[in-house]
Amino acid sequence: MDDNKPSLKLISGGKDRTKKRTGTKGSPGPLTEKQEAFAQRLSEGLTNSEAYRAAYDASEMAAPTIHSEASKLAASPKISERVHALLMEKKAKHNVLTVKQEDRVWQNVWRLAEGVNVPPAVQQSALALAAKMAGMLTDRVEVKNETADSKSIEAELLQRLQKLTG
Repeated sequence: MDDNKPSLKLISGGKDRTKKRTGTKGSPGPLTEKQEAFAQRLSEGLTNSEAYRAAYDASEMAAPTIHSEASKLAASPKISERVHALLMEKKAKHNVLTVKQEDRVWQNVWRLAEGVNVPPAVQQSALALAAKMAGMLTDRVEVKNETADSKSIEAELLQRLQKLTG
């Protein structure tokens, strides 16, 4: 190879494909304060536009512009990854709280069931509740579906009316 020859660089579609892309899923980079605020609001259940208004100064913007900008921002890989992470954090916290609450309920039910100075009726109710919580007892509902023709319904109604007036 001759070092004096110019090197060729392939450019397709007017874009230089040799440059590193930023903002891709592999390396999202840190969010700005406003982007973080936007992601936080989305994770709290606000709509894209509501989250945008909360995070950015949109007082001078028209509603369609806010909607458009908010949609673009929400579609950004950096934002969607952050929202997903925030939702996973909230889910993990909720599961921990639920387990703790369930343990407390069990402890209180057993304390009542095994308590020395607890009235027998309360102990019995606590044991029944513990059995239900453990899946040992279930409420069973039977539904009886009967069909009748109009003549039998009329006869039954007349019979009931005669008893009432009789």
